[in-house]
Amino acid sequence: MKIENPKKNISALIESSIKKNRNANKILYFDLGLIGYDDAYRLQLEVFKLVKENYVPGVILLLEHCPVITIGNNKNRGNLLSSEAILKARNIDLVQSNRGGDVTFHGPGQLVCYPIFNLENLGKDLGKFVYNLEQIIINVLNNYEIEGRRVTGIRGVFVNKNKIASVGLHVKKWITLHGFSFNVDVDLDYFKNIIACGLKDHTQTSLKKILDKKIPIIDVKELVLQNFSSVFNIKLCR
Repeated sequence: MKIENPKKNISALIESSIKKNRNANKILYFDLGLIGYDDAYRLQLEVFKLVKENYVPGVILLLEHCPVITIGNNKNRGNLLSSEAILKARNIDLVQSNRGGDVTFHGPGQLVCYPIFNLENLGKDLGKFVYNLEQIIINVLNNYEIEGRRVTGIRGVFVNKNKIASVGLHVKKWITLHGFSFNVDVDLDYFKNIIACGLKDHTQTSLKKILDKKIPIIDVKELVLQNFSSVFNIKLCR
């Protein structure tokens, strides 16, 4: 479901969807469009409460962020290459997040997916949950005849040595927050402000760079949703 004003309407839309599908045991999904990081996080917390209270087994939020650099819960600023003043001048927000991982960038043209799932319904297996998120991205890449792969000891998905998707989560009471980011046609110059994920030997890439053409992000969203359904063996409801 595409939400024109997510900050205002998300709670009402979720409540409506719950009433409509209360006994269907389906995962709801919402497309928030372009939204600021703080606004999206507040919405995640609202959804978290509903999942915690067992109204729904899970919700998927799809979105793009306004330009923002987020620091993971290791709170390491050593991988910031630009000062806060420079970031401000470039209209890039800087946010301390509670997700796992190091520093990364989010911006227009990058698909961000926040699956807020109750892992009690998925065997309380966080490792498998992360593996499945990566598999969704690998499957989407395969649709474009691109071979995505994992790198031992590093979360995310890579094409050759370049990183195309990152995974960072926070789990509380077996309910997940945050999720993954997938570079579709994001401006990769933004990543020059950081050492993304603290990985000096793995530069960022994107679908656009690999294929040398613009890929509609709406197409990628549809593929992501299709693969959520197949990889997790769940039913989705808009």
